[in-house]
Amino acid sequence: MDPDPLLRVAGELYALPPGDFIAGRKEHSAQAKAAGDTGLAARVGRLKKPSAAAWVVNQLMRHQAEQMGQLLDLGASLRQAQADLDAGALRELGKQRRHVTAAVSRQGR
Repeated sequence: MDPDPLLRVAGELYALPPGDFIAGRKEHSAQAKAAGDTGLAARVGRLKKPSAAAWVVNQLMRHQAEQMGQLLDLGASLRQAQADLDAGALRELGKQRRHVTAAVSRQGR
């Protein structure tokens, strides 16, 4: 089964540098319209240009998925420690959070 063409186009667009997003969106929308898929053209046209922060996070997820996965897992562990009122776990997880977020921030820069 073919994936949703909007997902394919969005994946391509959100991989572009931010300055190329609008032109890429217009191009993909025009291609869909020329192919007779006005519905897809309209949906592509409604895709929002990502903020700089969102673009960085998208790039990190594409290129540093393992580190980003660690950060997400750490967030879940922190939530559980908070729910459990586990001060020792919160201290240790806080140290880990600082280490992982520093590494991810370096990659983002």
